Amino acid sequence: MTYNTTSMEDEDRKVVFQMPENDKCVDCGTAHAEWASVSYGTILCLDCSGVHRSLGVHLSFVRSIKMDAWSEKQLQVMKSGGNAQCRAFLQKWGVNVDYDRSKIKERYESPAAELYREVLKARIEGRPEPTELPEQKEAANAAPMKMKMEGFGSTPHPSTLPKKKKKKFSKKAIIAGVASAAIGVGAVAIQLSKNNRKSRRQR
Repeated sequence: MTYNTTSMEDEDRKVVFQMPENDKCVDCGTAHAEWASVSYGTILCLDCSGVHRSLGVHLSFVRSIKMDAWSEKQLQVMKSGGNAQCRAFLQKWGVNVDYDRSKIKERYESPAAELYREVLKARIEGRPEPTELPEQKEAANAAPMKMKMEGFGSTPHPSTLPKKKKKKFSKKAIIAGVASAAIGVGAVAIQLSKNNRKSRRQR
């Protein structure tokens, strides 16, 4: 497999644009789009390509059909993918594929989109294509992450801590406590008086 980069030749562009639905943007339907997501082998308009770039290259690697250099591997992905194939795959897994730019983030962060990326990679590399959706780790980690982020540092938010019950004392218990304290003070005073008398006698 060669990774040398070169601009997309006219012959390659012709092949790519003649693929089903590649005459328009895969996400909004704008005609004569000239950008592409190599991750999905799809054609994008300028505006949608900007949204794809904001997702990060781990979700969508964007190239210009006319201005950027292309590797042989990237060209193979484009010829193995196509707008119609991508949309049909995502729709099969329940992803909304209506022409709506506002759905781009939701669409390509889906498990189905991740699976499709892996399918294309396997196809180009000659490996068996995966058929199962990847596990969603976010759901399993959501609860502990919330606990760590609340409050300060890893300290749980005060609202999540169990409330301490205030002890209630009856009037009888309060009177008994006061009386007990008074008796204790009186006993100490008597003992001090005795000690003083004893000390005077010894003199």
